Amino acid sequence: MSARLSHLFALLALGLLAACAPAPSLEIPLGDVSPAAFGASVALSQQITVEAPGTTHSLEAALAITPQRVDLVGLAMGMRIIEVHLDGQGLTEKRNPLLPETVTGARILRDVMLAYWPQAAIAAALPEGWRVEDSGNQRRVLQGEELVLEIEYPGEPRWKGHTRLTNHRLRYTLQIESEEV
Repeated sequence: MSARLSHLFALLALGLLAACAPAPSLEIPLGDVSPAAFGASVALSQQITVEAPGTTHSLEAALAITPQRVDLVGLAMGMRIIEVHLDGQGLTEKRNPLLPETVTGARILRDVMLAYWPQAAIAAALPEGWRVEDSGNQRRVLQGEELVLEIEYPGEPRWKGHTRLTNHRLRYTLQIESEEV
C-alpha cells in the first residue's frame, strides 16, 4: 500500500470518529427527519476538523440541502471518500473502498441534522426520554439529565460560519467552517 493510501486510511480510521459505530446504547437515536424540515435551500463548502483524544484530522465537504434532498460529499487528500444522498426514496451512499465499514452516511448525516435542522424537527424525531434545547447560539441534546451533545453557533443562520459540535458521550468534537457557495 502506498504511503498516501496508508495515510488516507489512518485519517479515515481515526479522524471520522463522529461517524464511527459506537455501542448502540451510546448513539443518539434520531428518527426520520426530512430534507423539507430544514426549511430552506443552501449549498455549503465546509472544512471539518475532527478532534478526539490524542488525534486531530481535517477533511473537506460539500453540503447541499433543498426541500427535496440532502447531498453530502466528503473529500480527504483530494479523494472522494463518501457521498450521501437523502430524498423521498430514502438514504443512499457511495463509499471509497478504503473507508472503514464503521463510517456510514447515516451517522454522518445524523450529526449534520442535529446541528442544522430546526429544534422542532429534531425534537419530533427523538424518542421519549430525549430532548433538544436551544438557547441563543447553543443547542443541547439530552437523555434525561445527561448532556450528550452540545453545539455552539456564531449566530444566524446557524449553518453559516463556525460551528462547534461536541459529543460528550463519545468524546469527539467537530469544528466546522461553512461558507455558502
